[in-house]
This record gives sequence, structure tokens and C-alpha cells, in this order.
Amino acid sequence: MRIPEEILNAAERQLNADCGITGAEKEGMIVTAKNGTMLRRAPYFPPKAYMTDTAYGGLVREMLEKETGICPRIYEGIDPFFRGIVFMGKVRILAAEEIFSWCVKEYGSLKNPEWLCQFLSLSRLDAMLRRYGRKIEDVRLNFLPGERENKEEAAASEDIPASLEVRLLEAEELEERKSRGGFGGTFRHAVCGSLLMPDALAAAAILDGRIVGVAGATQDCGLMWQIGVDVESAQRGRGISSVLVRFLKNEILGRGKIPFYATSQSHVISMDTAVSAGFLPAWSEIYVSSGRY
Repeated sequence: MRIPEEILNAAERQLNADCGITGAEKEGMIVTAKNGTMLRRAPYFPPKAYMTDTAYGGLVREMLEKETGICPRIYEGIDPFFRGIVFMGKVRILAAEEIFSWCVKEYGSLKNPEWLCQFLSLSRLDAMLRRYGRKIEDVRLNFLPGERENKEEAAASEDIPASLEVRLLEAEELEERKSRGGFGGTFRHAVCGSLLMPDALAAAAILDGRIVGVAGATQDCGLMWQIGVDVESAQRGRGISSVLVRFLKNEILGRGKIPFYATSQSHVISMDTAVSAGFLPAWSEIYVSSGRY
């Protein structure tokens, strides 16, 4: 199984835009190192001051979209001072003026740029960021859907226990259920309630009239929707997570969007869910946050 070429190409355009890269930048804004690493000098973003994470994220998104023409993936609490993406062996970096020269020297000289997320590289980056009141917030592994295989999809549908109903919840129903406290904290990874990445769609596992598992999709940008999943502790180990994620993945593809799945680089159980649902690893991403540490 492999990731279809059209999905890879579309995802690459989006990830480039997430780092402010379009191919039409002003001279001096981009440095392409001999090892192929592409580094984008970040535009000036106003200080966050008293803005909320959501308001500041919206401002950053608006500024980058004006430059690239593509709505970038921007998350609450993430600082655009630095962003590092390793996509299928290619490195893209967005770096603020204060650390841009250091990043060019540090990452332009890497013998193997795809090892950007090794501990030594991350520790050096974190030490530099802390000089400017930032730190590495997270390093995530992201998955894209592999080619669909009819036999595999049929087998997956047979895995749904007879006692379990799986049905779609559209955005309107998600909002209604959230307003009534219908999800609580049990399904917080699936139904996020983010203003920057609104909940767009979900697949719910229903047992005896009660929701016991949810795979939800957030609209992280115009093209790519992120899937998260939660299952009640008493129902885990039955394969419900992978069934829900696969079901939702296929529905999103059918609507002309690209689903992706993200998890911590140490969360092996979550990775297994992604692979079982027909996803393949595609890129790693370094997020940075600001504050006093």
C-alpha cells in the first residue's frame, strides 16, 4: 500500500503554505540549502499582548493566507516563531528573523535533513528557543490515507460488532450535542470545540442507544481535515477506534477533502489505529509555544 500521488502533491502544497512558502516569495525571504532544506524567513507578527490564543491564531492565519493565497493550518497556542516540517524526506522551516541565520547554519548543514526530529537536534533547537521565551511544545507524526483496496475495505466493514451501530454526525448535530453537554470530556480528542479548527463531521459508535466511541474530523484548513478518536475505556481493545477512523476517512475522501491523522511520536497504540484504518506515515512536525518557562 502507498499514498496516492495526487494526495501527496496536494498535501505538499498545503504544508509549504503552512510555512509561508509558495514559490513566488520576495528575494531574500527563502534560503534553499545545499542539502535541500528550504527555510522561509517569517513575516513580522505583532506581539500577542492580551489577545486570546484563538484571536492570535486567527491573525497569524490571515497574514500567512494573504501571502500564500492558501489558508494555513494554525492551531491555538502555537507560536509562528518557528515551525519545522519533514514531509517525505523534505524539510521546510519557518523561522523568525531573530533565529533565521542560526537555522540556516544549523539545518542547512545537516547531512540527513530527514533526521530533524532526532533528540540532539530537538534539544539544540529548544535551547535556542528558550533564549527568546519559547519552547518546543510538541513533535507529531502525521499520517495520510493509503490507496484504498476493495478487499481490505470489505474486511474492515465485517469487523464491526453486530451489536454496534456506526453512524455519521454532521456539523449541525455536533454543535447541538455540544450545546447540551452531550460529549463531556470523554471524547475531547474527537470533538474538540476549537474556533480555529471547527468540528466538521464525526462517526459515532452506538451501543444500546448510547455513544461509546467517536472519531471526529476538524476542518484544519480548506482542504485537509484532521481525524481524532476516543473510545470509552470499557470498550477499548475491540477494534472500535480503527473501524471508526476508517469509516470517517472514507467519508471525508468521498467529500473531496484529504483526511489526515496526527499523534505523538511515542504513542504507538494511536499509530497502530492509524495504520489499521488505512493510513500511512507522511510527515513529522515541530510546534513551538511561547510564555515564561
